[in-house]
Amino acid sequence: MHVTVDGNEAAASTAYRLNEVCCIYPITPSSPMAELADEWSSQGRPNVWGSVPAVVEMQSEGGAAGALHGALQSGALTTTFTASQGLLLMIPNMYKIAGELTPAVFQVAARSLAAQGLSIFGDHSDVMAVRQTGFAMLASASVQEAHDLAAVAQAATLATRIPFVHFFDGFRTSHELNTIDLLPDATLRALVPEELVRAHRGRALSPDRPFIRGTAQNPDVYFQARETVNPFYARVPGAVTEAMDALAAATGRQYRLAEYTGDPEAERVIVVMGSGGQTAAETAAYLAGRGEKVGVVRVRLFRPFPAAAVLAAVPASARHLAVLDRTKEPGSLGEPLFLDVLRGGPAAHDAGGDRRPVRAVVEGVHPRHGGRDLHRAGPGPAPATVHGRHHRRCDRHQPAV
Repeated sequence: MHVTVDGNEAAASTAYRLNEVCCIYPITPSSPMAELADEWSSQGRPNVWGSVPAVVEMQSEGGAAGALHGALQSGALTTTFTASQGLLLMIPNMYKIAGELTPAVFQVAARSLAAQGLSIFGDHSDVMAVRQTGFAMLASASVQEAHDLAAVAQAATLATRIPFVHFFDGFRTSHELNTIDLLPDATLRALVPEELVRAHRGRALSPDRPFIRGTAQNPDVYFQARETVNPFYARVPGAVTEAMDALAAATGRQYRLAEYTGDPEAERVIVVMGSGGQTAAETAAYLAGRGEKVGVVRVRLFRPFPAAAVLAAVPASARHLAVLDRTKEPGSLGEPLFLDVLRGGPAAHDAGGDRRPVRAVVEGVHPRHGGRDLHRAGPGPAPATVHGRHHRRCDRHQPAV
């Protein structure tokens, strides 16, 4: 069914129908997701299993995260919607939820954090500030993707027990009106098998099945316990790929962890994440049609970082990579996506087979950082590879960071 909705409603539609509890507190630009969930619940609209989700508004985002944590421990499928400083208030509970291997999906309309001033517009400052919590991170670049990948995240979190942050760009995607193919309830139920839901229920704290969780640990066991989660994270890229393939089988819309657009023998390649990837991909396709050897890799799964998928997406002919981040980390050697591509991408691997050595990896601060937009250049000279005032360069033959 075709419907015209914005990115917030696209993501909320999927999240509401695949959960039983929504713990909310409004914050721009994610507020419409919480408002819609509250409205649908008050109207008695059921989820895909026939029950009406309970929507609970707390006193702050910290309270919403605490309520969500408790609901998850009771075995309920639970979600929340947030952005910016609201997401940061959830960090303590995020560590607990991830550490306890509890499936959940946070729907985030990514937004700037207040630094020298307050900006309500979109960049990736907030989601990058929680990448260390142990949550997997999945990025959507359009209204359709926000709808589809919300379901992919739900399926993957239940399959792996790793909680997810599913994010899309605040305002640029969250408030963009577009016509999408709405996923019917039957498709959502097929994507999220009931046996996974029952497994989540079976791990609930209950006096009928006593189990100790959230203990205090001394150094003799804490470190070893932290290391035990590694196999769960190793399964995430495969589980996300399987969910994407299942979605493609049902809808015909194929997504990949990292997707390439452009000349198959490109020498200059941009790596980007989020809505700017659409503009960059359209530009690359246009330039490739005119003989330019350029291309774009759009990264969807950011945590755990799918190094093999990114490496496979970059053409073997690539000599120069430009990585566009949407956040600023003062004092760091580079921003997050840049450092991951530098460490796990083509520049970190010796050339072998048909792959040519990458001579340089350049980082750019995306003009969308802080809310400015990325535009496709009109007819004329090719647009600059890196936009913005600041960039870093790493030559292939220098020691890797």
